[in-house]
Amino acid sequence: MRAFDAIVVGAGPAGSTAARELAAAGARTLVVERAAWPRYKACGGGIPLRAERMLAFPIDGVVEASVSRIEVSAGGGAAFAKRSPRGPFARMVMRDRFDALLAEHAERAGAELRTGTQVRGLDLDGRVRIRADGFEAEAETLICADGAHSPVGRMAGLGAGIAECAAWEVELRGRPRARGVAEATALIDFGYEPRGYAWLFPKAERLSIGIVLPRERAGDMKALVERYRARLGLADAETAIARGHKIRLRRGGEPIAGERTALAGDAAGLADEFTEEGISYAIHSGRLAARAALRALGGDGDLRRYQASVEAEIQPELTAARIIACMFYGVLRRAPGPWLFAAERTPFLWSSLFAVQRGESSYAREAQRTGPLAAVAAAVLRRRDARERAAALPRRRARP
Repeated sequence: MRAFDAIVVGAGPAGSTAARELAAAGARTLVVERAAWPRYKACGGGIPLRAERMLAFPIDGVVEASVSRIEVSAGGGAAFAKRSPRGPFARMVMRDRFDALLAEHAERAGAELRTGTQVRGLDLDGRVRIRADGFEAEAETLICADGAHSPVGRMAGLGAGIAECAAWEVELRGRPRARGVAEATALIDFGYEPRGYAWLFPKAERLSIGIVLPRERAGDMKALVERYRARLGLADAETAIARGHKIRLRRGGEPIAGERTALAGDAAGLADEFTEEGISYAIHSGRLAARAALRALGGDGDLRRYQASVEAEIQPELTAARIIACMFYGVLRRAPGPWLFAAERTPFLWSSLFAVQRGESSYAREAQRTGPLAAVAAAVLRRRDARERAAALPRRRARP
């Protein structure tokens, strides 16, 4: 059995970031990835500029397009466009190339990467021990960055109670020929019940098109994406790949760390409920997990410190994004026509969005600027959460 200081399961943005930070600090680090490498990852591939700025190396070589313009519609109705005045707010990537770059930098820092290796068993009695097909390893700490399903996180007893939504993504070969736009443009279509949006993201040789909706509407996603494709004139475009996936949404307090184990990225539900974006939070959480693991390896506490760091540094953003989404979709549901008219003529809305995506502001700061509206939305969400918790409780058996 091979021994390490830290084992990281999953080589996505969270796992590779954690591994790079650990290895760069001198920790013997193993990264275990169950997929053969490189692998396709169901994801729109839109990376906010704030995520790029968290990395210690350039990503220019894997950027397919830089987006500074967004075109917005609601239910296929009249669209309007907004441009980020300070340049691109997002990079478009193919996740296989982007994730491979992050894993390469983890290896350069000294981490060992094993791909095509699925963890079959986990033992937390004493040191952390993992069992895979023909391979075993042990370490002092374990970081589970194995995606939204997080099978190893479940083995560790972490991640219970995290909310979910659903997404369906299709990669189309080719680019739109004539939209009258000379720059890369992201298309966003709102107006889906009760909340959610469809998107089209441009890549160098492909288009990413998809939809994100509450979990209970997962069965409608394929048909809605096909309808959206048809509206855009892409019904006959060649489909390279189509795949569904879930997005986990942490709302605070859910267990994501133990003494020697921690969840990071999608496994921890670190995606916001306004854009459903998770890559920036994955990178941030990978850094926090590595920091906590290094301190634990040095005899300063354990990985439960990581959960406290997430609550302090990431959860306020997720909470604020959820409040903003509540306000945004609440108005949209009640008055879609007036909403579209007002949204086009409200510079504050778009300047705030671009500032957050570029890393020049935060959801928490922008939510504060809405004044009492944020407090009202927060109260609505508390009542909604209380109803959902009550509905989830097992019904008491009627006494005879």
